[in-house]
Amino acid sequence: MTDFRILILLRDSLIRDLAVAILRQYDYEVVAAESVEHLDKDNLVTSPDIVLCALGQMESIRSKLAQMFPRKQFIQFVQLFREQPVDKVIDAFHQDNSDCLQLPFSDKTLLLSIERAGERRNLIARNMRSRKRMEKARGELERNLGILQADAQAGRQMQQSLLPHSPVVSPPYYVAQQICPSLYLSGDFVNYLTALDNFLLFYLLDVSGHGASSAFVTVMVRQLMRRIVRRHVMEKDVKALDKAPAGFLERINQVMNDNELDKHLTMFAGALNKKKNTLRYAIGAQLPMPILITEGKASFLEGKGRSVGLFPKGEWEVYDLQLPEKFILLAFSDGVLEKLPMQSLKEKEAYMLKRLAHCSADIDKVLPRLGIDETHNLPDDIAVFMLARGYHESL
Repeated sequence: MTDFRILILLRDSLIRDLAVAILRQYDYEVVAAESVEHLDKDNLVTSPDIVLCALGQMESIRSKLAQMFPRKQFIQFVQLFREQPVDKVIDAFHQDNSDCLQLPFSDKTLLLSIERAGERRNLIARNMRSRKRMEKARGELERNLGILQADAQAGRQMQQSLLPHSPVVSPPYYVAQQICPSLYLSGDFVNYLTALDNFLLFYLLDVSGHGASSAFVTVMVRQLMRRIVRRHVMEKDVKALDKAPAGFLERINQVMNDNELDKHLTMFAGALNKKKNTLRYAIGAQLPMPILITEGKASFLEGKGRSVGLFPKGEWEVYDLQLPEKFILLAFSDGVLEKLPMQSLKEKEAYMLKRLAHCSADIDKVLPRLGIDETHNLPDDIAVFMLARGYHESL
């Protein structure tokens, strides 16, 4: 027994009765009449799946059936014809939901036409159901995307609120930061704070990956630094601050491994002794290396050290540097290299030294000095840290 409901609307009673007899022989559900107006509506309580009609009658029948059954249907038409001009038959074939069958027909040709119409009807119904499912899924996806975007925007605002105020001018020193994220949330972060008046502690880091998971690591490092510094300040532990950032990268490495974070980070961490004008710093696979600018010359700081968080144990050497009376210290995350036009790292580093040798002690002038004026749609996050002395003698 087939599931197709077939409606036969033919004025020729011989052909109509023949079609009814053939189709019922093969267990099709059939209703027949001369026209729509002659239908016994008690026998046609639901819309038919396939309609057999004479050539040229399809549109009027379709219109009347649409009034009887307002819900959208997938009715297929098989139009019967005798000798007709070829172009008229071709036009009928090209109509939507239409097949054509020449009279006289055999059992086989009629059944083939009905099977083709039924297959096409089922295909259209399946496509419609698939489209509805896709529209529903798209609606849910758009709603979920909206929620994610709202969450990401809130996360970005929170992360931005955790950044230190920039710039901070405390003559003769100037310290500032700039973060240009490639996504809502950044894996780059800069932090600095003053301890016991004489010490400025800072770092620039770049967490592997992008998005929320990387941003969470930046928050963790920030909180870790604040706890360590707060303890030293409360205890007035000048000796510990004098040794900073010794042990800082080791502590971060330990926390990341203890928590089994599938992340690692590159880092430049430093401690400025304002009274002595000296810098102590540690390098965690930082690229490009921090740049020191003095008397119109720019050079990379010395030092090396592996990434933080890759191995359970590790030590990072701390370097000492007596700073000149007037200088600018710049540090970048590696996202800046993605925006430089050169091919090799060596060429990019040479370009940075040349362009930054006469850089102003103004955080907003740094990236434009490198030819980076557009900070939207970045391939990677860019973080910039600046520490200067001797350029801001008064507020």
